[in-house]
Amino acid sequence: MLRPNLARALLSQLAIQGMEPGEDPVFPGARSQSLQAGRSLVTLVLEGVAARQGARDPVCLGLVGPGDLLNFDAALGTGPDESALWLTRGRQVVISADSLIEAIDRDTLIETALADMRRRMETARAEVTRHAHGRVTERLAGLLLDIHALGGATEVTLRQSDLADLLAVRRAGISTAAGELRATGAIRVRRAAILLSDMAALQRAAAGSVGEQVPHSTVTDLARLRG
Repeated sequence: MLRPNLARALLSQLAIQGMEPGEDPVFPGARSQSLQAGRSLVTLVLEGVAARQGARDPVCLGLVGPGDLLNFDAALGTGPDESALWLTRGRQVVISADSLIEAIDRDTLIETALADMRRRMETARAEVTRHAHGRVTERLAGLLLDIHALGGATEVTLRQSDLADLLAVRRAGISTAAGELRATGAIRVRRAAILLSDMAALQRAAAGSVGEQVPHSTVTDLARLRG
């Protein structure tokens, strides 16, 4: 089943009302805005991949990609503010929540909010699985695979400290994990960038073996998180 493109759907609704907000390019390492002059902002992701983060916590709460929304729930007053760290180049539209509420009918806003909530729950569940999965090498490989799957990127231009924050590990752990992945040929490392060079090797690393990844339950993942 295809993922609904929430960003494009909202842009279409705005165009019907005669509103055409401008697009902006974004680059790896940039952070999204949730407020401007006291007004809540919503980011419509048109291209690229970003990692959701809480207002004060750098840990990755799930990935967003083309068609996703950032801070939509918070801007409508039903959740805390969220920010995001851009992991790849991309394009975005940033619009105030007030403008969305004024231009789009209530039923469409509710339907969009529900779809956005379902997507955030799915990505949060994926992050619980990742953080509970064990070795840093497997978690890093899984993150890189998800970035590629969501946005098609074959290069991740981020500092090791940013990757460490996203996975809630020490920077030295990222350095060691990157070295292990490089030794298998899964990636190549250059200054402030990771190149995905062998997707099959990366998948084996994410699985923790040369065989297929064995499914595991969220219940088990939560038990591991609790220690």
